[in-house]
Amino acid sequence: ASVDIEPDGHVSYERSCQTDLRASDVEGAGGNAGGQGVVSKSSTSILMKMADRAKNRVLTGTTSATQEERRLKRAAEAKSSEPERPEIKELSAEERQKLEGHPDYKAFFERATLLVERALGQEAWDIALDFKNTSAEQAEGGGADALKHVDDYSEEKWAKGRCVTDLRFSPHRQEIFISAYHQKTNPELSDPDGCMLVWNLTMKNRPEVAFSAPSAVLTAIPHKFDPALFYGGTYSGAILLWDTRQKAGPVLKTPLSGKGHAHPVSAMEQVGTQNATNLVTASNDGRLCVWSLAMLNTPQETFDLKNESKAGRREPSVMSFSFPENETNILYVGSEDGVMWQVNLRGSKPGIAELYEGHDGPVTGVHMHPHQGNDSGISSDTTTDLCLTSSFDWSVKLWRVKHFQSPVLTLDAFEDYVYDVRWHPTHPACFASTDGEGHVDLWNLNKNIESPVLRCENPNNRRLALNKCHWSIDGRKLATGDSEGTVSVYAADRSVAQPRSEDFVQFQERVRQLKPTAQRSRDGYDSRLASMAR
Repeated sequence: ASVDIEPDGHVSYERSCQTDLRASDVEGAGGNAGGQGVVSKSSTSILMKMADRAKNRVLTGTTSATQEERRLKRAAEAKSSEPERPEIKELSAEERQKLEGHPDYKAFFERATLLVERALGQEAWDIALDFKNTSAEQAEGGGADALKHVDDYSEEKWAKGRCVTDLRFSPHRQEIFISAYHQKTNPELSDPDGCMLVWNLTMKNRPEVAFSAPSAVLTAIPHKFDPALFYGGTYSGAILLWDTRQKAGPVLKTPLSGKGHAHPVSAMEQVGTQNATNLVTASNDGRLCVWSLAMLNTPQETFDLKNESKAGRREPSVMSFSFPENETNILYVGSEDGVMWQVNLRGSKPGIAELYEGHDGPVTGVHMHPHQGNDSGISSDTTTDLCLTSSFDWSVKLWRVKHFQSPVLTLDAFEDYVYDVRWHPTHPACFASTDGEGHVDLWNLNKNIESPVLRCENPNNRRLALNKCHWSIDGRKLATGDSEGTVSVYAADRSVAQPRSEDFVQFQERVRQLKPTAQRSRDGYDSRLASMAR
């Protein structure tokens, strides 16, 4: 017998290599005279042998029949562990009616459908706001798409047949705006005298919240610092507070007293900061009231506007007013006799300080310029005294109230009453106006100081008087309200909502060139009224 003797040296193995030791090899190596162990490699792997044994192993006592029994047993145990499902029973008509009338079910259904409608409407609004500046004229803010009609918002139960008296966008959410309504033309017994609706841009046929009022609501504003609160001024003279966390009715109503309002409240504004804020209201008998929002039982201050002069005593009937930006003491009031008044709420001589004559009819709208010099990049003395007024004399006038008592610009490209005018919140030279013919005019004083750069009409041929207009905080949307309860929303092009730095510089130069205009005789106004009557 021959014995293989491996040469001396180091032998390395890979990880996948397996070696076996056979007893004969070990014994043969032990019988050598040299006493050196000789290891013989085996060609058969231990793992392969184990795999063969597992392959050929036969399970004793297991047949196909026993395996089927075990499967059935496991299925039965799983079925017995499941809870019993009650049988579905169809509700009768009486049971269904009772369930649908339950307050919890109504609240759930109202909230669920609201979310669905809001989600569906959001997609449509995204499509409508897709503007394309395809020409140089559009890029400069004067194209046909500078202002585009998007949707009409109306509601059958609350709004139809009521005149829209006020509009405001929410300072907290860009898609929320409110609208106030007068009494219905032909009301039913169940209809409230007035109402205020909270709308979402994504839902045109259904308001988010509806509030009722015991009297026609002439003006309404959202709370500047609390998104759940809203204030309203009524025809009866009461100030109302609504809360979205409560029912539809007002949670607070000011009592009729000698210190408060006893005549229709035509205008209101919230002024001040979050820690020191007040509500200022005005009624058409010339009374101004300053209220603390923590206590609406009685006003903190009351002013009865009167003007004593050589011409006689004048008591202005307030139709609208406006505060300059970040101002809490001075406001400018538009009256029924066509005069605008500067009123000081505090100081050594509170009351009427200046008067500005220029209109030949009631002043329907007053709005101070919203831009401040430090924030907008233009001189503060150029914009803080700019004021726009609209009137029944078919005109809009621009004033520099700190420099002149006469208007510096008269815009009379109208053929009917002008009901409202509002500066654009971001573009210094742009503003919007609404008139009795249903026109929405977009003006840009940088482009034209005689006529609007764009005149919009409702595409649904609704040629109704537009009583109010209001821009959203970002300047991308404009809401208008007509005499039959419909609110129309327009979307502004990016060239209007996002002005360039050149627009501010150009506007500053344009304003410096404006000087007081010559007063127009009243004969022209009377002739217009006569022609309209014919």
